Amino acid sequence: MDLLQLQYFCEIAKQENVSKAASALHISQPSLSKSLSSLERDLGVKLFDRVGKNIVLNRHGKLAYTEISQVLNILNNLQLQLSDIGEACGDIKLLTLAATKVMPNLLLDFYLQYPNINIHIKQAATYDLQQAHDYDFVVSATPGKYDQLTNIPLLHEDIVLAVNKNHPLARKKSISLSEAASESFISYSAGPSIRTLTDSLCLQAGFSPNILLECDAPSNYRSFMQTGLAVCLLPYQTQRALFSSDIVPVYLKDPICKRNIYLSYPKGKYLNTAMTIFQNFCVDYFKKI
Repeated sequence: MDLLQLQYFCEIAKQENVSKAASALHISQPSLSKSLSSLERDLGVKLFDRVGKNIVLNRHGKLAYTEISQVLNILNNLQLQLSDIGEACGDIKLLTLAATKVMPNLLLDFYLQYPNINIHIKQAATYDLQQAHDYDFVVSATPGKYDQLTNIPLLHEDIVLAVNKNHPLARKKSISLSEAASESFISYSAGPSIRTLTDSLCLQAGFSPNILLECDAPSNYRSFMQTGLAVCLLPYQTQRALFSSDIVPVYLKDPICKRNIYLSYPKGKYLNTAMTIFQNFCVDYFKKI
């Protein structure tokens, strides 16, 4: 049993598929299967059960995954502490699931101040937050499963109804969301947390929205809203650039339409100097939004 075997096992457990794990690890599938068989032989038990085309951890595997993950985290923290000497530098792995309009400028400002700290960023619409240990930090928004994460609040954000300036609702400072029940909506595609949230808000208001267009890129919503064909529920502070003289926000008073944006990292993770600098920079940056 060696460290590489343990790392391979954890990747298989996350992917629940040997082929996908091999691709993620950049090794051949036969080599990965051989490594898993060797680990199971050393431990004296099978760690996975087959379900269709996938494999899932059995009760032995779940116990092994919990303990091995802790060992790997301890070793990773040790490596970070040993390297955390001298000038702030190094690499940070960042996953962004929210505030994607804000993050490019934030990262540019950060790089100008700290050119020796490299940010490796991945942007995604959806992701299992329980796999956040693949990254040093995750920027995400409620709703989400935040177990086993340390969550730093960045922003308490308004969800508003974006409408054409000539829309009857545009004359009101705030409305109950139920007043928009008869409207056609533009919406995020199913999957991201913002779509889960907006669907929930509509249900709380007593209706299921008539969705005219689904899209992951809010910048594509503009033409529909400018012509008055549809309205849209949008996070206001992080999507402020979408609003103009033609598209205005209408605040919502019932139900309470808010979301939280967090900077998260795995509980117990050691934050080296570079990571601490980045965390504080993000908190300060979002205060200005």
